[in-house]
Amino acid sequence: MGDLASQQQNEERPCLHCMMVELIDDFFAEYPATAGSDKVDTAEADEVIDAIAKTVAELTSQQDGVIRQQVIEQLMRQIMHYDAEFRREEATSAVGSNAKH
Repeated sequence: MGDLASQQQNEERPCLHCMMVELIDDFFAEYPATAGSDKVDTAEADEVIDAIAKTVAELTSQQDGVIRQQVIEQLMRQIMHYDAEFRREEATSAVGSNAKH
């Protein structure tokens, strides 16, 4: 029964990735860095990267060095995994923003 309750709770939880993307989109819609551009420019990308880096550092700051290092390495692997997934989707003309969660 515990597994069913856990599965139902996970199904009801919003996708964190989708929430983050929506928050970032909303932020740049309200505070645009470049007028008239639909693409994220370099300054916006830098701002997103800084925000993600600070968030990860803050979330792991109370962990010991080994755990922090493992989180950083896992984050790097996941970035490379999803980068490859987006590139495959682009190569097959799929919409890049629909990467699997």
